[in-house]
Amino acid sequence: MIGAGVIGVEYATIFNALDVKVTLIEPRDSMLDFLDKELLSDFTYQLRDSGMVLRFGHKVEKVVKTADGFCEIEFEGGGHVRTQMILFAAGRMGSTRALNLEACGLSTDHRGRLAVDPKTLQTSVPHIYAAGDVIGFPSLASTSMEQGRVAACHAFGFTAVEPPDYFPYGIYSVPEMSMVGMTEREVSDRHIPYEVGVARFRETSRGHIMGLDKGMLKMIFSLKTRRLLGCHIVGEGATELIHIGQAVLNLKGTLDYFVENTFNYPTLAEAYKVAALDAYNRMAGPDVAPHISGEE
Repeated sequence: MIGAGVIGVEYATIFNALDVKVTLIEPRDSMLDFLDKELLSDFTYQLRDSGMVLRFGHKVEKVVKTADGFCEIEFEGGGHVRTQMILFAAGRMGSTRALNLEACGLSTDHRGRLAVDPKTLQTSVPHIYAAGDVIGFPSLASTSMEQGRVAACHAFGFTAVEPPDYFPYGIYSVPEMSMVGMTEREVSDRHIPYEVGVARFRETSRGHIMGLDKGMLKMIFSLKTRRLLGCHIVGEGATELIHIGQAVLNLKGTLDYFVENTFNYPTLAEAYKVAALDAYNRMAGPDVAPHISGEE
């Protein structure tokens, strides 16, 4: 697999789960840099533990098909990989070349993408709108649908409520990963005092029932306001579980929601309670009563 972006990682892990021997090749020194580093570290460990070979920092110079039907991938600076099949997933291009956009005064970047106003989805030609992958990040079906709604409402003169600043990002790899809000690095870069709570799926009763020995849920809270700043999950059902964190974050909820509310038992969602208590113990200490919402 050449390319360790979202699509490359998803396909690589799917084939790996089907017992196909996979080598994942990426010219950068890491992959999926927008993820929280602790989450990515856990995910990378799981990939290597499952037998996948990760070749970071290897730029492909050329690919040659050999006489015996194999493929030879040669790297810049030496080194090679011999394989039966290659899947190339090193970036997407906007399907705009055949649209003759120049005729209406529009131009694209080197990947065929259009620039738009993020609030209205208008291009530089006001009566032409663009949404979805063709305008770049985040290039998700879920966010693209919201972009299309905003664009259609604006085009027909209706008021469209802007989507929240933070949306869930799902990566359908094996294991799944999902996140919403800020990463630990982003919080640190903004100089926000924070604390982290972590729960391992193996610590939950549902995890025991399902035989899970991997997977984690991590939440980041502000020390000053106790608000949830980010939620990051890797493991079984991550893209489903993330919506609890998404709701609390966008409603400006705090650590106390998770501490003071009951979660179904046994469920993987109980990991929210475990992670919140982990953060609470670090923030207040086990002998300090939790803050009650509305208390002065």
